[in-house]
Amino acid sequence: MTIDVSVIIPIYQARNTLHRALQSIEIPAQMGVEIILSVDDGDDYSDALTRHGHARIVNDGTVRSGPGPARNRGVAAAQGRFLAYLDADDAWSPGYLARLLPRARTEGCAFASTVIEDASGSALLRVPDPGQDRLMLSDFVKWGASFHPVHAAGLPRGTGDGPFWDAPAQDVMHAVEVFMACGLTAALEQDVSYRLRLGKSTVTTADGFSDRLTNAYAAYDEALSQTWAQTLFAGKSALNDRYVDERLEGESFYAFVARINQAAG
Repeated sequence: MTIDVSVIIPIYQARNTLHRALQSIEIPAQMGVEIILSVDDGDDYSDALTRHGHARIVNDGTVRSGPGPARNRGVAAAQGRFLAYLDADDAWSPGYLARLLPRARTEGCAFASTVIEDASGSALLRVPDPGQDRLMLSDFVKWGASFHPVHAAGLPRGTGDGPFWDAPAQDVMHAVEVFMACGLTAALEQDVSYRLRLGKSTVTTADGFSDRLTNAYAAYDEALSQTWAQTLFAGKSALNDRYVDERLEGESFYAFVARINQAAG
């Protein structure tokens, strides 16, 4: 069967979450799908193959390389005409591929709304605004949230090592590059969502993470300096600065974004 979509899932210490992620992948009739588990922790995930018949493992023994390199290894192994992305601790809402792939076939890429969930699964924030049917470049700054595309294989240029950078927020930079390759706006499906689950602890509260993120944003802006998105990450950096200055003790970045947007009305 022709593979229409390759779903890339980077795997790192995902024993407790991978099953839920795999269960959320609904495959429509007549759609050829492969699920690539790109292992980055040296563990054996062969039992996952019995949970989802479309899954296969990419594991060259690399350990702790980070989500960007792990995604690049998955992309390099992908056979699909289109690529989709899911983290091992997140999930898709029902109908995700059925809604997004037809739009991606027409426009080159398509995005779903993003729902930020707390560790218990309760929704903290849904972005972008309800009723909006096109994703705008400004949404990446306003919401500080990652958006996850389904897109034609080979669409974003990325780096010499693959489409994903080896730096914080590499998934955001990748989504921006996909977005720019599609045009001034991108197809947005609000009836389905990427459900981003926050853990009980989050990297955004770790010592030094905000500084590393600021450095990464500066590098991304430099890479985009000759494009119409040249100041996008400066805006995201400003939001990150607000988070550092105004966050509550132990508050994750996305919980902070949800709070300030609710306060703004």
